[in-house]
Amino acid sequence: LHTEVLQTLVAKSSSANVKKKAALCLLRLVRTSAKVISGREFAPQVAQLLQDRHLGVLTSAMSLLYGLASQTPNDYESLIPYAVHILGMLVLKKACAREYLYYRTPSPWLQIKLLKFLQLYPHALNAEKDAGKEANGGAHISQLTSIISKVLTETDVSDSINKSNADHAILFEAVNLIVCWGASGSAQLRDGAMKLLGKFISVREPNIRYLGLLTMAQLAQLEGSAESIKKHQATVLVSLKDADISVRRRALDLLFVMCDTDNAERIVDELVAHLALADAAIREEMVLKIAILAEKYATDLRWYV
Repeated sequence: LHTEVLQTLVAKSSSANVKKKAALCLLRLVRTSAKVISGREFAPQVAQLLQDRHLGVLTSAMSLLYGLASQTPNDYESLIPYAVHILGMLVLKKACAREYLYYRTPSPWLQIKLLKFLQLYPHALNAEKDAGKEANGGAHISQLTSIISKVLTETDVSDSINKSNADHAILFEAVNLIVCWGASGSAQLRDGAMKLLGKFISVREPNIRYLGLLTMAQLAQLEGSAESIKKHQATVLVSLKDADISVRRRALDLLFVMCDTDNAERIVDELVAHLALADAAIREEMVLKIAILAEKYATDLRWYV
């Protein structure tokens, strides 16, 4: 069955609707049995699909590609330039048919799928830099950096909940990509992401605050991020008193990650003071984190009194 579906998917005579359904059908078959497709043989055919101009076909093709690449990422690493090109068309050039605009955001579902695919290759940045010395790999790096930078600088809190949700979904996947790159990524992008997240953890919408704190905790673990995250310490401490317990948990996790010799005493004092007011659902976790921080950063025995 998979052979017939595959032939239908890549046939030039197949309409856009047929290709979309064939891609999703093949994805379902692959999830049932991963061995039905050889990645190295199928990658060139996926590359042809990614050059289709129909955004519906591209969206379905990316769903299939992400499913395949999640199982055997090395087989589809050669398709990174295609993903970057499509992302560039959507983000930089805003090239999108009207029916795929969602509150003026070009096909957010496709953008998210592309970013999640790129997250499967955390070392691709270094690999393309090396390739750029001999070929044009540097062009993809430059374009991808521009794309992520534009996502960071142009995303803002919107009055429309639907637009805000779509834009922030793209933003947080872009930040996740920066986290995946780690120290090999641009320090400027990391600082920009941290500054933007610092803005989001103070907004009224609890879902955005939650995601902001969660993502900031991931960024805080990257080398060289300590100083930039300390600028938001006061805001994180306020989040520790949030009415939503899920936000309080994420604030506690972030305070634990950002703690070092410079701010340990202040953070531990705040946690101890808040302990008396904390509800039972979070108190045990808070006590454990206080004990770990005290053991790690205590300068004298008075910490234990």
